[in-house]
Amino acid sequence: MAGRRVWPIALGGAALSLRPDLSRETATSTINAAIDSGVDLLDTARAYTTVDEEAHNERLIGDVLASREDGSAVMVATKGGHFRAGPMEWRNDARPAALRADVEQSLRALKRETVDLYFLHWPDADVPFTESVGALSEMRAEGKIRAIGISNVDRGLLAAARTVTSIDAVQNPYSVHNGGDDELLRECERHGIPFLAYSPLGGWDAGEASARPLLDLAAHRGVSAPRLLLARLLHRSESLLPISGAGRPETAADSASAAWLSLGPDELRIVDAVTDGSREAASDETARPQS
Repeated sequence: MAGRRVWPIALGGAALSLRPDLSRETATSTINAAIDSGVDLLDTARAYTTVDEEAHNERLIGDVLASREDGSAVMVATKGGHFRAGPMEWRNDARPAALRADVEQSLRALKRETVDLYFLHWPDADVPFTESVGALSEMRAEGKIRAIGISNVDRGLLAAARTVTSIDAVQNPYSVHNGGDDELLRECERHGIPFLAYSPLGGWDAGEASARPLLDLAAHRGVSAPRLLLARLLHRSESLLPISGAGRPETAADSASAAWLSLGPDELRIVDAVTDGSREAASDETARPQS
């Protein structure tokens, strides 16, 4: 990742700030549990914040890392150009001046002199995409950003970004159940660009009757079903790096352990049969005429 070897699973920080039921103590313990389990990439963003505290998630992560002797060795990816404007409202502002202000705020919140990996969070319909990417390129030249990523993009936007500067990572939704942009994933593979997959467990419902074979396999292996699903993603592509969210220390540690889980051909077929079947059922339900 941007010239560094990192653990195959990253911890996503969004829930630690967007869920009002989580205490700071629990959030802190969750981050520490992930790091203690091997995770050395934390994903955050300006938009991951509470209603009344700017940069809540970045400050939380900055405080935790500052308190650890090994904190400086943990890579932090954050994002800008997208912010929380109210209890249920988020907006984009990817103007160069706004992105510069976002980067400066991230540096203060994270207590760092350089952002390890900085993503343009969303394309801004009011700002030329290459102009936003160009602003990040300028800040990399100034030493404020070490690596540049783009998020919520397609192949066309990746190609456009690469005409401006080198792109070190892409971050898009991708899960075993819901899939994702496979053409973009293949493009990332061709160019050696890591694909950070957010919402990697999207669509998973252990309560579905069709999930039973996967639950049985997880029980047979002595692991959780989410760990099994994350391991399946790791088998799908060497470029995929799942960003797994967590609201408890135990969940963070369990997700990190997916990196150790190897699946055989028969086990991969079982997982795929369950997840492909769930995806086809969801598609049939969506296409069914409404009465």
